[in-house]
Amino acid sequence: MSKIPTFLDMDPGIDDALALTVAVKRLQVLGITTVAGNVSVEHTFQNAHHVLRHLGQALPVTPGAQGPLYYPLLTAKHIHGSAGLGDYTWDTADVPMPQEHAWQWIWQRLQPTSDPCHLIATGPLTNVALLLLAFPESADRLASITCMAGGMPGAKLDKAAEFNVFVDPHAADAVFRYGRHLQMVGINVTHRALLPIKDLPRLKQYGRVGGMLFTLLSYYAHTSRGEGGDPEAFPVDDVVAVAAVDAPNLFEWKSMPLTVVLEGPLRGTVVISPLETKRPEVMVASSINVPEFFEWLWASFDISG
Repeated sequence: MSKIPTFLDMDPGIDDALALTVAVKRLQVLGITTVAGNVSVEHTFQNAHHVLRHLGQALPVTPGAQGPLYYPLLTAKHIHGSAGLGDYTWDTADVPMPQEHAWQWIWQRLQPTSDPCHLIATGPLTNVALLLLAFPESADRLASITCMAGGMPGAKLDKAAEFNVFVDPHAADAVFRYGRHLQMVGINVTHRALLPIKDLPRLKQYGRVGGMLFTLLSYYAHTSRGEGGDPEAFPVDDVVAVAAVDAPNLFEWKSMPLTVVLEGPLRGTVVISPLETKRPEVMVASSINVPEFFEWLWASFDISG
C-alpha cells in the first residue's frame, strides 16, 4: 500500500515531535513547515530539524509565521519547556533559517504535481491561512487539510478553549472560510485518547528513537498530566491528527460549516457558522475508537524505514 503524500505544518512542541515521528513512519512526508505557537518560530524550526536528524530523516524544513495574524504571540513554554522540547539535550547543531516562507514553499510544491497532497496542521493555523489567502487555488489543489484544532461545537470540553485556535483565532476562521476538503480533530476527541503514564517505559524498546520519545514524553507527562480528566494519563493531541489522515476509520465524523469567535471571553471557541455565510462543510471528528487508536500508535514504531 502506497503512503499518502503529506505536508506537515507544526510548532514543535513535544506532542508535535511524537506526531512527526509517527508521520514519517506512516506517511510520505514531503516536508515540514513550522509556525510560532508552543514556542517561537526560531525554536520550532530548529526543533523540527533536531527531531528529523534524530530519526535519520533528511526532509526539507521551512519556517513560517513569527506570530498570529493580529494578536501578540502566546506560547506554551510552561508545558513544553523554554525551547519547546523539554530539557532534552540534542547532539545536532542548529542550522541557518532559510528566507523562504512556509506558504510560498508549499504553493511551489503544489504546482508541478498531479498527485493529491494532504496537509496536516498541528499548530496555530497562521501558515495555512496565509497559504489560502495568498494562493486561493491551493484550496482545491490540496486533497485535504486536517487540523488539530478547537473542539466540536456543542461538545463537552475539559478546558475553555483549545490552544491552537485561541492563539490565532483569525487564522483558524480564515481556514474554515477559504479552505476546502477540511477535517478538524478537536480536543473533545484527542482528550479521550489519553496515554497512561505507566505505558511510557514501553517506548524504551524502540532504540534511540524510543529513548528520545521516552525522555520528551516523560517531561510532557509531568506538565500536562490530568488534562482530559485522568490524573494518571496525558493527551498526545497532535499524533491523533496524523491518525485522522492515515486511518480515518478510527473516527466518527460529522459534517458542518464552522466559524470562530475572534475576541472577548469566548475567544477561540469554534461554533457552527450561520447558513447565510455559505461556508464550506468541515468534516469534524466526533468520536474515536481509543483501543484501536493505541494499537495503531504502537504499531507505528514497528514499521521499518
